[in-house]
Amino acid sequence: MFKLLHPRWDPVALHDYFNLVVIAILNVENITYLATGKGFELFFTSAMVYFLLDTIFVGVYPQSVKSPVVILSHHICSALYMLIPYSYPHYQWCMAYCMLVEINTWLLIARRQLGGKLTEVLFYISWVLLRNIFYPYLIWAFYKEWQVETQLAGTPWNWILVTPVCQAFLTGLNYHWTLQLAAKLLRAPRGGKYGKH
Repeated sequence: MFKLLHPRWDPVALHDYFNLVVIAILNVENITYLATGKGFELFFTSAMVYFLLDTIFVGVYPQSVKSPVVILSHHICSALYMLIPYSYPHYQWCMAYCMLVEINTWLLIARRQLGGKLTEVLFYISWVLLRNIFYPYLIWAFYKEWQVETQLAGTPWNWILVTPVCQAFLTGLNYHWTLQLAAKLLRAPRGGKYGKH
């Protein structure tokens, strides 16, 4: 898109800085919703628009990310997943909890583009806490919600069944990226530059 208008645009840098701005906004909206219980409609709309725009950009410029197929699969799964709290408002907290991982996504990009020791430390801490601990916990939490919905609906075949399944898929992606990150750290020389994940 942008490169077609201006051949000097670097798709990687453009994608990163776009994400730094938009994900920061999403994180503020999410934390505001969790703190006040208000503003879910704005948060939901912003997230959907973000996933749509980012999917289009990565589709047009797959070189802007390391693993375009994985990123596109993540975005499509997330967007479809988000339709559940939109349709069942009492599950809005589920989306908000899932989207807390975007704090780590923002730190990942900030680490790459802006650098800084504090950013790097926060990146690794949030990676482990959110991607490796909190996300697996949400599989169990959403499974329990599905059990409650099953009792209310009188059948296990309700839409909440999708939540632990999608959460397991996204958790699997997180562990896939964790293995990639660990392998990169083991290969990297001491004092090396920040890599692209």
